[in-house]
Amino acid sequence: MTARVLVIVVTHNGMRWIDRCIGSVISGAKTADSAPEVAVYVWDNASTDGSADYVAEHFPQAVLVRSQENLGFSIPNNKGFEYAIREGFDYVYLLNQDAWLEPGALEKLVAAAESHPEYGVLSPLQMTDGYQDLDRQFAKRLPVKPAMTTSPAPSLCPAPTGHLIDVPFIMAAHWLVPLRAVEKIGPFEEELFPLYGQDDEWCRRLHFSGLKVGVIPEARAVHDRQYREEPLEWVVYRNYYTGSLVRLCDVSRPLFEKFSFVIFFTLVKAVKYRSLLPFKYFRQICRDLPRVRKQRSIVRTRAHNAK
Repeated sequence: MTARVLVIVVTHNGMRWIDRCIGSVISGAKTADSAPEVAVYVWDNASTDGSADYVAEHFPQAVLVRSQENLGFSIPNNKGFEYAIREGFDYVYLLNQDAWLEPGALEKLVAAAESHPEYGVLSPLQMTDGYQDLDRQFAKRLPVKPAMTTSPAPSLCPAPTGHLIDVPFIMAAHWLVPLRAVEKIGPFEEELFPLYGQDDEWCRRLHFSGLKVGVIPEARAVHDRQYREEPLEWVVYRNYYTGSLVRLCDVSRPLFEKFSFVIFFTLVKAVKYRSLLPFKYFRQICRDLPRVRKQRSIVRTRAHNAK
């Protein structure tokens, strides 16, 4: 039976990437008899640059949801999970609006997932635009960086067919996820992680449930990440506040142990950033503790029921 994959794309003022992003999915669908059956689900987060209208006109085969407000990352993807389960898909593929797939990449990922049901997330190599190197945040997660060349994409990183690299976490710019994994460990946590951190927290849940996260080096894709200066408060929010919540929700260790680390982490970040902002967010973390305890309880209950 042919596997069915729902590609979920969350857009917000992403006009510059839409053709390459969604186009890479549409053009790569059913290139071979063994290729999966692919559909596209686009959730537009109240774009003001015409992104939603462009999708409606140029990609009419996509399911398009127009949100009246920017709901971040977790809620739109959870809605995509719900749609995929309801419509009987086997996999979802989370694809950032600033990312696109190379021909055959999705087929290779699905083939690996079919052969290795112990994996709850599989990712291709996530490259920079131009294929000069790996995305730098992606590269940090690999235990060994593959040898790179400036050759065309197919020969950038030769790897034997079926080769898998185990990793603790891969950002969700490119994620193939079996829906059985979503049903086993649940959707993204929306209240604590509306925009950042949900992929890290979800991978930790995945490991706790006995599933793995992996990279398929022979499958390649692009993440055209924009590295630009950000306000200090936004950096502290993402790196310190969200990172602390991810650690606190990790049920692999007791909460008091994780909280002790966060106290130390607060001091380190205050010194690093030469700012009192970490202390501001530490107070918010303390207010978040009831929700953290609830999330930890949910994770443990799901893991117990899945046994």
